[in-house]
Formats: sequence, C-alpha cells, structure tokens
Amino acid sequence: MPSFEDRKAETREMIIRAGCKVFSEKGYHKAQVADIVREAGISTGSIYAHFRDKRDLYEQILRENLESLRNKLKELSQTKTPGDVRERVSMWRPAFTAFFDYVEEHPDQILLMVRGGLGMDYDEDLAWEFFDAFATDIADDFRKWEDLGFISGVNAPLMGHIITGMCLHVALSYLKTRRFSRTEAIETLMAATYAMVSWYLTEKGKKELSGMMADQACRAGLPEPPL
Repeated sequence: MPSFEDRKAETREMIIRAGCKVFSEKGYHKAQVADIVREAGISTGSIYAHFRDKRDLYEQILRENLESLRNKLKELSQTKTPGDVRERVSMWRPAFTAFFDYVEEHPDQILLMVRGGLGMDYDEDLAWEFFDAFATDIADDFRKWEDLGFISGVNAPLMGHIITGMCLHVALSYLKTRRFSRTEAIETLMAATYAMVSWYLTEKGKKELSGMMADQACRAGLPEPPL
C-alpha cells in the first residue's frame, strides 16, 4: 500500500502535469486554478495543499522545466575526448535545437521569462536567476576553450550574457512575429556565435577550426568570419 508520502508525491505530479497542459494551452494569465482542478481531476484544496497559489505552481513548473533544459544543454557541451574543440563546436547545433524545442513546447514560459527580465509582469528575480545560470554555463565553456589554448582575451561572463540575450531575443521575436523560420533562427544563431568566437581564436584555434566557421556562415548567408 502506498505511503502517505508516496500519495502526496503522486498528487503533486498530477497537478504539475495538469498545470503544464493548461498553461501551455491558455497561457499564464488566462489559465485559472479551476481549469487545473478539472484537468487533474482533484479538489481545489489539493492544489493549495501543495502550492500557495497559481503563481507558485507556475514558478515551480518553470523552475523544473528550465533546470531540465539547463542540464540537457550542459550535457551537450561535454565531449567524449577532453580538449576536442571540433566535437565541442559540432554540439552547438544540437544545443540550439534543444533550446528551440523548449521555445516551441513552452512559449508562455519564454514570454514570461523575457518580460520578467525586463521588469514587467513577472518575478524579476526568478527570471534573472535563470538568465544568469545559462550565461554562467556558457562562460564556463569559454574558460575551458581559453584554458585549452584555442581562444584568448575573451571576457567569458560577458560573452555568456551576450549569447544568452541573443538567444532569448531571437526566441521572443520568433514567437511574436514569425518573420523567420525555426531553421533560419538556428542557422543564424550558429553563424553569429561562430563569428564572435572567431574574433578570439588563437593560431591553434584557427588551425583546429579552419573551415568549420566559414561553412556555417555560408549556410546562413553571412560573410565569412575573419579567421
């Protein structure tokens, strides 16, 4: 027989699943606790036994989903062979693809994150927490590149925030305007990242990555980066 703690965890998971579905279909503002109650097939009291209110539920869903995305991106940044910069670069496309998978699966979360980052309509501290976390992970990768001698002179934390901000702004534009396709977004983000990295390449880095960056720029219709 399931213990009290097991039943409690199961109920919480039911609420999380129902909340994800309702928020995804209606967005944060239009979604009501009553909608989540109906979707989960539980009482209103059960929700308030686990979450303070709708915002608390949404924030916990957001936190869990973003942490899952962050872990996936960190996993993609790992290489089978330490110091293999070409393998590391080859994982940029899967990483950008995973990011856009998240954008399309959770558009309401991206919109609220960006609004929060601008100090509008949401918890600014929570938004900043994840902006900073993603930027820190990117910065760590740039430090590894520098330690391996492939780049030099880069401000790793600043570069992390530049790439994070670039991705979020492109995601926002994609969701709000649809002026470009998902593929165009990924290709251009790849090319822009290549171009930025090329500025800091050492002779060792240029030798190792010769051709990769030029090919990516060509695919996105951008000028060849100055290697």
